[in-house]
Amino acid sequence: MRKKIIAGNWKMNLSLAEAKALAIGLKEKVSSKTEAEVMVFPSHIHLPAVSEILNGTNITVGAQNAYPSNLTAMTGEICPAQLADLNLNTILVGHSERRQFLKETNEVCNEKVKFFLNAGIRVVYCIGETLAERESQNTFTVLSEQIKKGLQGIESGHFHNLVIAYEPVWAIGTGKVATPEQAEEAHAFIRKEIAGLFVGAQPLSETLQILYGGSVKPDNIGSLLSKPNIDGGLVGGASQKLDSFLGLIK
Repeated sequence: MRKKIIAGNWKMNLSLAEAKALAIGLKEKVSSKTEAEVMVFPSHIHLPAVSEILNGTNITVGAQNAYPSNLTAMTGEICPAQLADLNLNTILVGHSERRQFLKETNEVCNEKVKFFLNAGIRVVYCIGETLAERESQNTFTVLSEQIKKGLQGIESGHFHNLVIAYEPVWAIGTGKVATPEQAEEAHAFIRKEIAGLFVGAQPLSETLQILYGGSVKPDNIGSLLSKPNIDGGLVGGASQKLDSFLGLIK
């Protein structure tokens, strides 16, 4: 039985005071008996405060990005060794905004995924198609390429630290959401594709958690999670307000 995950990507939002208030609210309201795993990904500048507040809780704090290297001369970046100082060991890779606006290719994502997994860091690897790609019937071609190139060279022993997030780009922040049937079709394809690509991955693909991202809200999360291959949500806007975040978790 795959454990459900509700992950909040706060992106480049919230002031320090707002991020701290949200973290305090989650600490007070999210029970240690919550069946789902709860994750939050604050802005880098807010990581020290949020991680301090949530230290000792069952809520995972992760970074939205990191550079695939140890300490080195790379202005403006942070590395996993620095995140370790905050006891953080979870990182997002390949979010559509970084792919689209910061030109992160599948090859760049692969470098990150391999480095982080080899360092024992948990990776949430994001994939998904644009509206044009979906309308041209290329959804599965795009997903297959993002899986093959982004996860190339991954050892089966690292699968326990890998989570996949399927985010149709056309549904992120638009108010549009894939129907549960559309999302399930994509999730089932992803699971089958991974099972066929990696040696020994057939049983591992059945334990792999695959999240849906794209205008997820409390009123649609239930219908999405009812599908057999959808294991949670990577949520933007609805995770940035306490009431809606708690609604997702509930």
